[in-house]
Amino acid sequence: MADENSGLLDKVVEQVFPSVLLEGTPWLGMWRDRERNSFVNVARVFFLFAAALYISHFFLFDLPMKLEPVEKWFQFRFFMASLCILTAVFYFSRASKGPFHKIPAAITCLCICYSQARVTIWYPDAPWLYCFLFVGICSLVLRGSVVSSSVFVVIAIATQWVSLIERGIPLPTIVSAGFVTLVLVIASRSGLLAEVRYFRLTQENLDAQRRNIEMNIEFTDRIKSFIPAEIAKRLDTYLTSGGSTVLQAIDEVLRPRRRFVACLYSDIRGFTEASKDLENFVGGLVLPNVKECTTAIEEYGGIPRKIGDLVFAYFDGDSAFQNLLNSLQSAFQIAEINERQMSASGKAKVSRYILISIGEAYVGNVGGFDSSVEITALGTPVNLLSRIDELTKHPGIAAKLTSGDIVLTDAAYKMMIGKGVSVVSEVLDLQSFGIEIRNFAEEKRIYRIRPTSDNKDIVGAALGQFIGLDGGGHNGERSNEAA
Repeated sequence: MADENSGLLDKVVEQVFPSVLLEGTPWLGMWRDRERNSFVNVARVFFLFAAALYISHFFLFDLPMKLEPVEKWFQFRFFMASLCILTAVFYFSRASKGPFHKIPAAITCLCICYSQARVTIWYPDAPWLYCFLFVGICSLVLRGSVVSSSVFVVIAIATQWVSLIERGIPLPTIVSAGFVTLVLVIASRSGLLAEVRYFRLTQENLDAQRRNIEMNIEFTDRIKSFIPAEIAKRLDTYLTSGGSTVLQAIDEVLRPRRRFVACLYSDIRGFTEASKDLENFVGGLVLPNVKECTTAIEEYGGIPRKIGDLVFAYFDGDSAFQNLLNSLQSAFQIAEINERQMSASGKAKVSRYILISIGEAYVGNVGGFDSSVEITALGTPVNLLSRIDELTKHPGIAAKLTSGDIVLTDAAYKMMIGKGVSVVSEVLDLQSFGIEIRNFAEEKRIYRIRPTSDNKDIVGAALGQFIGLDGGGHNGERSNEAA
C-alpha cells in the first residue's frame, strides 16, 4: 500500500513539475535551454503580432465604429502596442537569456488581460468572453508547467474580476467561465509531461547510439592496430559507405580475391649466425630495420607480412603497372634504409637483397577468422621469389649482387621496359651459371638493378606521370580482379 501511495505521489509530482524527470541527468540544462529558446522565439512573434493588432484595430475598428472619445482609444491602443513592442525588443536582446526571462512577458500578458476587461466597460458591445480567451492565449504563450500556467490563469482572472463585475456579468458566470478556462489550460499544458518524457527518451537513445559509435570506433581502432595500413584504409572506406557492421566490413575487405599483384621479398643475409648477438644485432639493428622497411612498403600502398627477418609484401591495386612501380619505389627506400643503417652501425651489418615479381595470386585473409587469420598472397609470384632467394646464395649469383640490389623476374622486367621505364640494369642469364630456378625451369634469367639515385628518379618520374595521366592509377589495361 505504501508503495502504491509513493508511486501515486511520484506521478502527481511529475505531472505538476515535469522537469523533475530530468533531475540528476546531463540533459536538464539542455532541456531548459531548449524551452527558453522556444519561448523566446514564440514571444518575439506573439508580441510583434499583438502590437500590429492593436494598431490596426484602432484604424479598422475604433475609427469606423466612431468610438468616443477617440483620443482615449488612440492612447489605449498605441500604449498597448508600444508595451508589446518593448516586450518583443526585450526578447531580441541578450537580457532574454537570463533565468527570469519570462517575467516581462508575464507582466505584459497580465496588462493585455486586464485591459481587455476594461474594454468591456468602455465599449459594452464588446464580447466579455474575449477576456477569458485572452487569458487562455496568454497562458499558452508563456509555455509554463501546469502549476505556473494555473497560477497565471488565477492571477489574470483576478485582475479582470472587478471590471467584469462592473460590466454586470453575473458572479456564477464569471466563476464558470474562469473554471472552464483553467481546465482547458491545464489540459493543454499537461502535454508538457509527455514532451519531457519524449525528450528524455530521445536523449537516452542518442546517448546509447553515441556509446555504440564510440565502441565501434574503439573496436575498429584496435583492429587497425593489428592489420596493415592499406587494409585499415580500405576498411575505413568501406565503413564510410555505410550499410555494414565493422565485422561485415572486415570480412568483405579481407575476403580472398584473385588479383594481379606485384610481390616484394627480402630477408637478411647471414641472419641465423648474426642473431646469436640478440642484444646488439637483433634488438639494435634488425627490429628497427624491419619496422622501417614495413613503413616504406606501406607508404606506397603495399601490404606487408613479416616472418622473422623476412619482409614480404604484395601490391594489389587496380593497375598492374602501378603495382610494379610502387613495389620498385618501396624497394629503393628499403635499399636506402639498409645503406644508412650499415653506415651507422659498427661491426654488425644488415645485408639484404630485394626481390620483385608480378603475376596472379590469391590475396587477403587466406586463413579464416579463427586463430589462423593470415593476410598474405598465395600463388606463382610468391613461390617464384622464394626460389630466386635460394639462388642468391649460389656463389656465382652472390658474386654479382651487393647489399641493397633489386632483383626482378623476367616478367616484371619486361613489363617495366615495355612501358618505357628504362632503368640501368644487368641481366643474369641463369644458364651461364649452370643453374635453374627450382620448380621454375622455364625462367631463364633474372635482372639486377642497382638502387642508384638515377634509377630511383626514373621510376619515381614514371610513377608520377602514370598517376597524373590516369587519375590515380587506373590505366584501363585490365581489371585487376580476375573473374
